[in-house]
Amino acid sequence: MITSAEQQHLDASLRLLIERCRSLTIDDLNSRAIITARHSLLDWFGCAVAGANEPAARRFRGIMDPAPGDTPLIGTPDSLHWRDALVINAFNGHLLDFDDMLPSFSGHPSAVVVPALLTVGEQTGAGVDKLLTALVVGTEVGDWVASHVLPGHYDAGWHATGTLGTFAAAAAVCHLRGLSHDEWISALDAAATQAAGLKAMFGTLAKPMHAGNASQAGVVAASLSTITSSSGRALNGETGFISNYRGAGTVPPARREGFAIEGMLYKTYASCFMTQAAVDAGAQAATLPGLDRALITLSVSPKLADVCAIEDPRTSNDAKFSLHATFALSALGFDLSTEEAFHPDNLQDPAYQDLRERITLRFDPELAGQEPRIGVHIRRARGESWDTTVDRGQPATDLAAREKQLVQKFTRLVEPHLGATRTRLASDLILHSSRTTIPELTAATTQPLIPETTI
Repeated sequence: MITSAEQQHLDASLRLLIERCRSLTIDDLNSRAIITARHSLLDWFGCAVAGANEPAARRFRGIMDPAPGDTPLIGTPDSLHWRDALVINAFNGHLLDFDDMLPSFSGHPSAVVVPALLTVGEQTGAGVDKLLTALVVGTEVGDWVASHVLPGHYDAGWHATGTLGTFAAAAAVCHLRGLSHDEWISALDAAATQAAGLKAMFGTLAKPMHAGNASQAGVVAASLSTITSSSGRALNGETGFISNYRGAGTVPPARREGFAIEGMLYKTYASCFMTQAAVDAGAQAATLPGLDRALITLSVSPKLADVCAIEDPRTSNDAKFSLHATFALSALGFDLSTEEAFHPDNLQDPAYQDLRERITLRFDPELAGQEPRIGVHIRRARGESWDTTVDRGQPATDLAAREKQLVQKFTRLVEPHLGATRTRLASDLILHSSRTTIPELTAATTQPLIPETTI
């Protein structure tokens, strides 16, 4: 339970955070924050367009029985009632598990924040500069809540995208709508009482549903704050979110300069972020002679035991949360940047099954807190050993190189659905335009693009 002194500290810290975030404009952001916000926007749109055209997305839309409306469904020619479009867009953007990830947040803030902003911005006609600033703000506030509940919150079984993402979405919408300080407090309280999502549902379609629910909850929380007020107790109080959801404890965040969004990481492969290093390591091991008889040990953080340690995955979704599967598929030459790599037929391949069965996970306490890192030890039949370490936990320093990689990823995801010309123009809009409005941005990934002369 939170002590009186802790509560006073939280109240003061939150008050300063809100005042700082409320006044932010695009001119207050450093270049890395702006570029990273654009990269996250590009990455989310790519995942959402491709996700919308997956069979699972069509099934989810079917059970939602959405009402018609004016809010675009990204990646399709359709428009739905704003609430249905919001939930389905957020679901689709997280469906492939290919979207960005913020280590200090232990989740995917953009998966929740971007669809919330697009929905509200579609109604207000806000410009892309306000969208980018609100994305930075939402990530900042979500990261502040994270700093007061992690790692205990995640270790206790909560999915931060669903829980902490609700606060990020609420704050982003508050900023976009220009709400007052008191309305921010009320919105964050309303977010606190709606936040939900369990890691136990990883590998199922409930995981992307967490993003949809959190995005909708954030928008509703911001709207609710305009008709009712609260005191901040649901977030900071002795029986509030931080007190109840921080699990076994927290670790004070390291001091940092700049904005939380600058630490964002991006996936190369369509699987859980904590398996990205396993894929890289598998690709390195693919050229080793004698791999077909070798014994393989993967050393990882103990915290991955209930995240991505599915030993014998039977479905495509399970395989995305399996260190065994991702290493084995990569070592056998499958391209894990594509959905086809995770096809159930590949999981029945005898060569894959043989290799997967020779993989052992070792949970190394020294890797706790270094979840994107993996150590690999391979002992071949004649006794020779091979070792490597791969760490995917550091943000890029070369932003131009990262942008090139993300454009390539975006093109692979979007071009099959929008065509080459529209895909290239959509990428240019997202990355370079400062005059585009949010409705024009959504039109670029749903309906025919606006004339190039207006970009």
